[in-house]
Amino acid sequence: MIVASGISSQILASRVADALGCELAFCEFKKFPDGEIYTRVDMERNEEAVVVQSIRSDADLMCLLQLIDAASHLTESVDVVIPYMGYARQDRQFRRGEAVSARVVARCVSAVAENVRRVFVVNVHSKHVLRYFTVPACEIDAVPLLSSYFSDLNDIVVIAPDKGAEDMAKSFADAIYEKFGEKVRYEVLRKKRISEEEVEIEHKALEGENAIIVDDIISTGGTIAEAASLLRGMNVFVACVHGIFVQNALLRMRKAGIRDIISTDTVESAFSKVSVAGAIADALRAK
Repeated sequence: MIVASGISSQILASRVADALGCELAFCEFKKFPDGEIYTRVDMERNEEAVVVQSIRSDADLMCLLQLIDAASHLTESVDVVIPYMGYARQDRQFRRGEAVSARVVARCVSAVAENVRRVFVVNVHSKHVLRYFTVPACEIDAVPLLSSYFSDLNDIVVIAPDKGAEDMAKSFADAIYEKFGEKVRYEVLRKKRISEEEVEIEHKALEGENAIIVDDIISTGGTIAEAASLLRGMNVFVACVHGIFVQNALLRMRKAGIRDIISTDTVESAFSKVSVAGAIADALRAK
């Protein structure tokens, strides 16, 4: 087996190769003057290849498709790992005439090469997205890994900033209990969206020394900052799987009094304090 990294997941791909005890291929990327992307995988023929690439942009998607195509000519089968699957939030038609972007991405990845064997996605925004792939696809859950980061805290309350994060908050609290035997409460806040960046959260009385606000994806940080503003007097932490942190998200969250921000390396940043490489390697080993 050999691991080939896309341009957006080079650190994570190298960690996956280390966890698997296999070679990391050298991959070449460049952009032509007209904006087109060039991808080349420098490796000998192998029985299996693993392509690792997050999708944060259109260019990342094109890089992933080219990487799969390049690897497919040098190997018998290709496993595709998408640590962060952009476009997954547009997983259905919310208004008539909309493209279902998650379905478009899934079909492209499945069809780019005949020998694509399996697809792995880390905490996809909605599990039914996996059904859009035409090859076997499964989700890798990073929530237990995130919860382990907080092993030295006590008197914890886990906060879901909105209804959509409730399942993750419950899973997070359960993971702490299963691993450390400490019963942890979780609470769900009610959110009203005012604009793309502004939200309003209904006040709720909460108790505890340490509050951990959890969500799968943090983009602008507006919801997280608003939730943190209700937790004055507590040590407030934020944990997310995919830290996108666009615009002034980090400043917004810090200004709201958040003590620390923890994300995984599905999207690589200074806050990627938990690696999903081991979980990806375990999933790849499973037949």
